Amino acid sequence: MSETSTQAEAEFLAVTRAAYDTVAVDYAEQLADDLENHPFDRAVLGLYAELVHAAPAADAGTAADAETGAGRPRVTEVGCGPGRITAHLAGLGLEAAGIDLSPAMVAEAGRRHPGIAFAVGSMTALDLPDGRLDGLVAWYSVIHVPPAEHRAVYAGFHRALAPGGHLLLAFQCGDERRAITDAYGHSGLRLDAYRLPPERVEDDLAATGFAHVARLTRAPVGPEKSPQGYLIARAQ
Repeated sequence: MSETSTQAEAEFLAVTRAAYDTVAVDYAEQLADDLENHPFDRAVLGLYAELVHAAPAADAGTAADAETGAGRPRVTEVGCGPGRITAHLAGLGLEAAGIDLSPAMVAEAGRRHPGIAFAVGSMTALDLPDGRLDGLVAWYSVIHVPPAEHRAVYAGFHRALAPGGHLLLAFQCGDERRAITDAYGHSGLRLDAYRLPPERVEDDLAATGFAHVARLTRAPVGPEKSPQGYLIARAQ
């Protein structure tokens, strides 16, 4: 990566972190029950959990269940925010943990879901061991990374997954950058969000060692302005 690219990366990380630190409490409160109103989201997460359960990537990527002694597939959500999706994955029988760029979001996640491990971290420099995860989820989080950096991010995801491990991405469909200045009751924010063409996401995943498993797109619902995309891929 060039010096110019590194400087640009540092800038987008800084403004993204600042924006989510600002909105963390209100974001968590407003979206706390959001899954109840999105059957597609629940269906995709349920399908993903079944796929991970059916094909654990490696014995090293499982965690012992304290009550039954059975191995539970190990999944990390990258860009977990206040932990609502991470907690849902845990409720589906996965050993789920979360990582987020925003310390305020991680604090909110820990407060709301004290039985789950959350840590501050960046998907652009993922601090996870090689090949230990059965699954990795990026739920509307790669949307804040400039598309030119996506292949590097996906390569990091691939490194963290064991062979056969499953990746789930959720994002808004399109092909444009949106500058967000008002969100969750706060104004004066600086936050970029990228709408992504599903075909390009698939190409980027294929180029970084993933095999296509499934793709779903749906029409916007309620206040959503664009179609929503979900991609499941498997690390080769």
